[in-house]
Amino acid sequence: MSTTTAHAPGKLFLTGEWAVLDGAPALVAAIDRRARVSIMPADGLVDVESLAEGRSFTAGTDAPLPGGDAGAVLAAWRAAGRTGGARVTVDSRAFLAADRKLGLGRSAATLAAATAALLPAAPREQVLATALAANALFQEGRGSGGDVAAAVYGGVVEVRREGEGLLVERRTLPAELTLLVGWTGEPAPTTPLLDRFATAARPPVLRDLAGVATRAARACTAGDAGAFLDAVEASAALLAALGDATGLPLVTPALARLVAAARRAGVAAKPSGAGAGDCGIAFATTAAQAAAVRAAWQASGITPLDLRITTEGAARA
Repeated sequence: MSTTTAHAPGKLFLTGEWAVLDGAPALVAAIDRRARVSIMPADGLVDVESLAEGRSFTAGTDAPLPGGDAGAVLAAWRAAGRTGGARVTVDSRAFLAADRKLGLGRSAATLAAATAALLPAAPREQVLATALAANALFQEGRGSGGDVAAAVYGGVVEVRREGEGLLVERRTLPAELTLLVGWTGEPAPTTPLLDRFATAARPPVLRDLAGVATRAARACTAGDAGAFLDAVEASAALLAALGDATGLPLVTPALARLVAAARRAGVAAKPSGAGAGDCGIAFATTAAQAAAVRAAWQASGITPLDLRITTEGAARA
C-alpha cells in the first residue's frame, strides 16, 4: 500500500477579521509555513501521529473528534467520505515556537493538507469544498473558512460568506507593499473567542469595521496602495473598539505595543486574526521602513517573524 503526502500553507488575516462573520469581505494571505500530512491505508482504525504534539491518537471514523492535529485529520477523513483504517503522520512543527503556537493557521493548514492527500486527483474547487466541510465538522460551524481557503489556494484571497457557502477570489497586494509580521509571544485560543462572539450583541462598530474591510478589498483589487494602507490603519482602531464593545480581549497590551511601534516607524499596522495575542502585521513601502519596524518591534518585546506570502496552496509532495 502506497503512502500519499501533501502539504499546505498557513495564513494571516490582512483585513476583515470578525466582520467577515457578518458577511463582509476579508483578505487572507497564505504564508510560507507549511503543514505536511502523509497517509498510508491500513487495516483497522485511523492512527494519527502528531510530530508537533509528540503523541498519537487512534480512533474509528465515527468516534468523537479530538482536538489538535488528529481532529483536523479525522474531520478531513470524514468529509472526504473515506472508510477503513490508515496510518497518518502530521508534521505541523513549523507553526510552533518553543512549543507555543504562533497563530498562523496550523489547524487549517493541517486540514487542507489532509484533504489534498485524501483527494489527490481532485480539482482545487473540490478540495476547497471538502476542506470547508471538514472545517465545519472540526470547528462545529464556527469561523469564516478564510484560513482554509488561503491554505487550499495559496497567495492572497478575498473571501466572503454567502449563506452556507464561501465565495473566494484570488487577489494580489499592491506591488510596492511588503508584509511584515510580528509575534507577541502570547498564544491565543481562537475557539473561546468565537463562542463568546456568537452570543454577544452586534455593536454598531461592527458595521464600521465591515465598511473598512470592504474598502480594503476594493483597494486591493484596484492595486491602490494608499487606500489599502488607510483601511489597515482604520481597522486597527476599530478592532480595539470592537473588543471594548463586546468585552472580548481582542487587542492585548502586547498587540497595542506592536501597532504603536510600527506606527512610530511610519507604517500602517494592525492585529491579525482573532486577536487576544498571536500576531500583528504591518506594511512597509521601502526596505528602510521594514528595517525600522523590525528594530522597533524588537525594542518593544515583539518578535519579528521571517515570513513571506506564498503562491503555492495545498499540493501533493
